[in-house]
Amino acid sequence: MFRTVIVGASGEIGSVVVQKALERGDNVAALDIRLPEIDSCAHCGTIDIGHMENVQDAFKLAVTALGGLDVLINCAGIMFRGSMEDTRDEDFAAVIDINLGGAFRLTQTSAALMEGAGAKHIVHISSIHALIGTPNRMAYAASKGGMAAMIRAAATEIGPRGITINAVAPGPAGIGMGSNPAERSTALEKIPLQRIAMLGEVADAVMFLTSPAGGFITGHILPVDGGANSTYFMPAKT
Repeated sequence: MFRTVIVGASGEIGSVVVQKALERGDNVAALDIRLPEIDSCAHCGTIDIGHMENVQDAFKLAVTALGGLDVLINCAGIMFRGSMEDTRDEDFAAVIDINLGGAFRLTQTSAALMEGAGAKHIVHISSIHALIGTPNRMAYAASKGGMAAMIRAAATEIGPRGITINAVAPGPAGIGMGSNPAERSTALEKIPLQRIAMLGEVADAVMFLTSPAGGFITGHILPVDGGANSTYFMPAKT
């Protein structure tokens, strides 16, 4: 259906997005910092979103394999957990460079390659931490909040070219939330739907925004969080 590049294809969310795109009938190029090994993809390659030249080289190979580019889905990113006092300058800079700088490099590169007839879509994976305050996530929240502002600005520039750009902002999701029982319990207390999101639900939101049904939506951040952004997402006082 679409010629789709998925970055961060080996990650917890990215791997499910790849499967959803393949099920939809997309021609998929899967990219990650380490070579993905995913059956049925037209192309698998490496990419380092921290360097523009590497991004451009990776996209040239991917787009050549696909025969063009209709959709970019960016699932790549890094997390740093720590209080403000524990966050070093280099920690903050690294998270901003990969999560926000990487999103910019991917947006700029992919938009330049989206040519020809038909709808074109860019979707980044953001986070609930872009929308509400949470302790011990300052660098990560700043990177995802900056991504939200970048997306709104980008929508005004690339919209006239027929390209939509949005983000999906997951709340607690996937098996990773099960590794820390206390963190999982706190999350469940704050989610109105009283459960952790399934990865497929996050991927389905991405599929919606890259489909004709989402074709008139651009410049938005779509929370997939069970209503958590409507609550005080803070640990309960003891």
